[in-house]
Amino acid sequence: MEYRLRIGEETRTFTIDAGGEGSFRVSCGESSFEVTCTRVSNHHLGLDINGRRVNAYIIRDDSGKTIAIDGVSYLVQDADRLEQAASGGKRRDESPGEVISTIPATVMAVRVAEGETVKKNQPVIVVSAMKMEMTLKAPYDGIVKKINVAVGENVMSGNVLVDIEKSG
Repeated sequence: MEYRLRIGEETRTFTIDAGGEGSFRVSCGESSFEVTCTRVSNHHLGLDINGRRVNAYIIRDDSGKTIAIDGVSYLVQDADRLEQAASGGKRRDESPGEVISTIPATVMAVRVAEGETVKKNQPVIVVSAMKMEMTLKAPYDGIVKKINVAVGENVMSGNVLVDIEKSG
């Protein structure tokens, strides 16, 4: 999966390929990294980057995510979302009919079928990341229009897993 991230004043393109159990290959330009991620707490990740262990602390706010690594803080923002917001476009996370993965994960279960009627907060998809399962739920009553993933598939943060059309 490819991401355009703004880090400070610079925009860079990253390619992230999910492995299994919290491992990823991250590429940016000519550089490539093998990364294993372990969640220590809600805002603390233990990272192993090409064999080097580092701690990352993440704080999310309205402007993006501030990530502190080795005592240095970086403001990281989704460059595509910044451009959409600047042009008056709708941000992807403001489209309530999309069930989106918020983290890189593996799809463990699909609890609905295309054409099925769902109720608000009904379980739709179960994903697993860093040995932790998370159930993603329907944002409102509606009809499942499209399922974009299958069980066992690796997904990245921001991937649209299910499209739901609001009913009523």
